[in-house]
This record gives sequence, structure tokens and C-alpha cells, in this order.
Amino acid sequence: MHTLSSLLFACILFALAITGAQAGALDDGLRAFKAGDYQQAMAYWKPLAEKHNPDALYNIGLLYMKGLGVEKDYRATKYWFKQAAKYGSVDAAYNLGVMYKKRRFGYPSSKDALYWWRQAAERGHPESQFNLGVMLAYGNGTGKDVPAALELWQKAARQGNVNAIQTLAQVYEKGLFGIPPDPAKAAYWKKRAERTAH
Repeated sequence: MHTLSSLLFACILFALAITGAQAGALDDGLRAFKAGDYQQAMAYWKPLAEKHNPDALYNIGLLYMKGLGVEKDYRATKYWFKQAAKYGSVDAAYNLGVMYKKRRFGYPSSKDALYWWRQAAERGHPESQFNLGVMLAYGNGTGKDVPAALELWQKAARQGNVNAIQTLAQVYEKGLFGIPPDPAKAAYWKKRAERTAH
């Protein structure tokens, strides 16, 4: 029994050491990035990406998306963001949705944008919750589902997403998307919008 406990403890210490080393390399890469040394940032992040570190995978995708230290390449961006999303990066999933919606991969794809925003929204990403709500409210790439859109906007608004707060204020003030006007809810969301703006 003590041997099993000792082995488990050793494994936990090893995992913490690896995590600490990865965090150090991520931070070193971030410092290089902020200093404008994008190739050095890539050198720090690439070994971590090979170990499926979602932050490193995402950061490399950003380098390709912006053309920093590498040639701008949306195919490479897509690859790195998909890998990052696969290993848990909600920011990568969100940005994949944005890129599909904005035709960065050569064609617009509401269904692909919807897929990636749903992935990020389910993990609590407020911008994805807002965008997915918009798509559901209009039936863009999916069937129209106003109650689900309202629920997503409320989740995003509770996290301080200004677009969601303002949208809810408008929906309840003007009675949009078949929702009857509700002056009390409109006033609540307008007040939230004012507080968020300051």
C-alpha cells in the first residue's frame, strides 16, 4: 500500500514539475513575443505544442494568423487552432468560428462557425455564447431558436459581455425576435449596459 502511495506521490510531483517547466517556457515565449522576437517565441512554444499544450498550439496559430515571424498562412492557422481546440483552448475554438464566418479559409461557412462557437460556448466563452446566440436568433447556419439565443446571451451578459447586455436591452425594449416588450427587463439590461460602459 505504501509503495502505491509513494508511486502516486512521485507521479504527481513529476506532473507538477512538467507543468511548471511548461509554464516557464510559455512565459519565456510570451516575453519574446512582446519584445517582437517572434521566431524566438516560436522556438519556446514549438516543443510544448509537440506535447499538445493548448496554449502553445494556440499561440503558434496566432503567429501564422498575423504573419509574425512566419509568413501569414491561414491553412497553418487552421491546423494549429484545431489542434489547440482539440486539447482544450476555447480561444482557439472561438477564433476558428470567427475565421470561418469571415471567409479566412476561402469560403464562408456558417455551419463551421456554428460548430466552433458551440464548442467554445459550452465551455463558457462569452464571445462565443454571444455569437452563437446571434446565429440561433436569426437561424443562420441552423434552425431558428430564440429561447436558446436568449439563454446564451444571458450567460454571456452575466460574464460582462457588452454586446450581449446591449442586445438583451434592445430585445426587451423593442420586442425583437418575437419576444414581447418587457420594460422592466429592458431597464435592467440598460442599467447593466451603463455600468459596464463605465
